[in-house]
Amino acid sequence: MVTPAPAPPAIQAWPPLAGPAAAVAPALLAWAARDDAAMPRLCLITGGPGAGKSHLLAWLLAGSDGDPRTTVHATVPARGQIAETLAWEFGHQLGYGPLPPDELLARVAADPRPVRLLLPDLHTAGRGPADLPTALPRDAVDRLVGPLLALPHVRAAVEVGQLDLLPAEGALVLTLGPDGYDTGGPPVPARREADPFGTTVGPAGSAPAGSAPPTGGTAPADGPGREPGAPLDWRTASRRSREEALDTALAEGRAGDLLKDPGFLVHGSLPAITATLADRRIPLPSRLRGVWQQAAPALSTPGLADPHRAAILHLAALGAADARLAELLRPLAETHRWTARWYRPSWRPTAAALTAGSAESGERLMTADATGRVRVRRVSDGELVGRVTVDPRLRPVGLTALTDSCALALDEDGMLHPLLLGEESMAPGRVDRLALHHNGVTAAPSSDVRLTALGAHRDRVVLADGAGAVHLWSLSSLDAAPRSIRLHGSGVTAVTCRVLPEVGVVLVVSAGLDGAVRLWDSATGAEMPVPVERRAAIPTAVDLAETAAGLLLAVAWSDRRVHVWQLSEGRMAALSLLHPVDMLMLCADGTLVAAGRDGTCALGLDLDRLWS
Repeated sequence: MVTPAPAPPAIQAWPPLAGPAAAVAPALLAWAARDDAAMPRLCLITGGPGAGKSHLLAWLLAGSDGDPRTTVHATVPARGQIAETLAWEFGHQLGYGPLPPDELLARVAADPRPVRLLLPDLHTAGRGPADLPTALPRDAVDRLVGPLLALPHVRAAVEVGQLDLLPAEGALVLTLGPDGYDTGGPPVPARREADPFGTTVGPAGSAPAGSAPPTGGTAPADGPGREPGAPLDWRTASRRSREEALDTALAEGRAGDLLKDPGFLVHGSLPAITATLADRRIPLPSRLRGVWQQAAPALSTPGLADPHRAAILHLAALGAADARLAELLRPLAETHRWTARWYRPSWRPTAAALTAGSAESGERLMTADATGRVRVRRVSDGELVGRVTVDPRLRPVGLTALTDSCALALDEDGMLHPLLLGEESMAPGRVDRLALHHNGVTAAPSSDVRLTALGAHRDRVVLADGAGAVHLWSLSSLDAAPRSIRLHGSGVTAVTCRVLPEVGVVLVVSAGLDGAVRLWDSATGAEMPVPVERRAAIPTAVDLAETAAGLLLAVAWSDRRVHVWQLSEGRMAALSLLHPVDMLMLCADGTLVAAGRDGTCALGLDLDRLWS
């Protein structure tokens, strides 16, 4: 007995559609709603210019969230993009963050969740020098799109213009034309198509029609009354000028001059700059390519304002020790809501914590690396001011400061180790009892739960484990056991606490593999009924601090984003950083230290404007 195909969603739930695309819409909707073996995983949309191919995919996207069977997980227009920039955008939308093509493919392959993608304008992909592979759509297909579509849990609707980019065998082919559509018909002859600005897109690297070539750091005339060839103020330039300037400069052999302009790096086309900088024949300042390589993935975050782009580039320039570029970017970067104070990409800490230090020296940053070496640095400038002698066998994966002279370390086996920061230092009296309690539980033959995170404030220590529970200890009480509560359905990735003596409460914030950030207060013993935040990404670090703006919560995510919450107002500000963050330290003056295996940086948060 043959099981009938399920009925497609009601097309009336989608916006009205006219023209040739209207005839194709039912077939596309039926494809989108089915994921059984009888329906191809790939749908190819082809047809002539102006037939409505991109409009058809936009129509499907507009109503897709109304039915779980048609949910679209990522949509990335391919026009003018290269494999790297396509991968970054797909990574953002899928919750992985900006990843290079090979890492994105590996991440999607390892993730069992079904993925439905829309990819308009694949036949117009490509950017950069015309004689390099990246100038043609075939490069993006071979390096990213083809391998992505070969994964068995990926389904995609792709606009190809013609059927020579992707194999049509086994795919559902919808061909749009002036008189309707057919399936599996012959490909439409190749023709050039209008770009979003109404000009004609020629071969990659050629000058768009109607644009004037720049001279040095100049760009096409932009606006009435402006002399052609005069320096362009990129802050007020049109989107068209920003997008086309480098393509024009390439055609005229002046790309190097344009790329030396810091203003253009801030305002120019991300795919065009990325593709052009890959051409080693273009002479450029020695550190510029390294700065862009660090910054470009973060610059792909959707919706970044110009000052935010400047702040990211300024951070990358500090990390590359490009003092000249950093200084040129600093004025615009300082108009943003955060500005980098320092960045040390050479550090590779596995654990970090803040210590109070003295009134003169300010807060100190304590870091441990993969070899077990523990160092102390100034938060103000990141300079090394001391070392801590530890057991050479200890490899900390977590650190928290208990006092100015004592810290608590967590190793990869879930064991706790008190660390003394000076020869005459002493540990709080009940730290040994706390360590004995949890180390005994972890080492028990019947135990399958180990500690995964820790934090401390004043006389309180909070620990978390792989079963989703947190354990709150008081170092000043005689309690023989902690107060414990299970806050997550899976392992805890980060935890912190804050003593609020004026209200007699200890706030505990935990983050888990379930993508949730939860709040628990010791007064009621109950967790907050809904998470502070839940995302498709994984929270990797949390910290709390009392500042002039009130109690702040910082959360780092696996997609290279950091969210700073003003808890009293329920307001959140998002920061895009260069690398994944494993450890966060938030200071009372608004300094945010972010550390990970790719480096450590300190950002100054403008607490007056951060949430504006």
